[in-house]
Amino acid sequence: MVLVACISATPTEQPAAKDPYEVAEAYAVYSVVLPDEESYGFAKGTLVIQQDTIQKQETLGPCLTAEAANKFKDAISDFDRLESKSWLLQRKFDFPKPFTLVDAKTINQLFRLGPSGWDTFYKRYPDSGGFLTMSPVGFNKDKTEAIVYTGSSCGSLCGRWGFHLLERVQGNWKEVPGVTCLMMS
Repeated sequence: MVLVACISATPTEQPAAKDPYEVAEAYAVYSVVLPDEESYGFAKGTLVIQQDTIQKQETLGPCLTAEAANKFKDAISDFDRLESKSWLLQRKFDFPKPFTLVDAKTINQLFRLGPSGWDTFYKRYPDSGGFLTMSPVGFNKDKTEAIVYTGSSCGSLCGRWGFHLLERVQGNWKEVPGVTCLMMS
């Protein structure tokens, strides 16, 4: 696995016009991968999820094995089509932690304050463990394979971002191997 260092965990500005993200199966995928994210584990109170979906922040090609890229090619094609637009996540996640959806503009404003941005964030969202970001989910046409990009930002040198590949096995989503890189700070 290739680890890529990243110095800043500040989210980027997203385009203005956004539609609600209403893909029920995508929330089932999110509900599988998010509990493994750092911010989810660090959260002792209400988890913060950025409401605006993000665009992938790294190149997909070198981050997948050749076998995974071939197997998930239809899901990757759907992912590439969807991720060029920002969508608004809805309160459809299914996991036990309490959470709040916060728009990207609000989060970005907290970090415009420079080095004190994280102090301001944690004053506003105490015990949140930081915040989570995610892309829309790309599916194959049968919705049995999925790819998603997620991120966990928890401090100026704390975070992890990367792709997840999933397959639906006996009606349940399971993460599968095939991702070869991960960004961490």
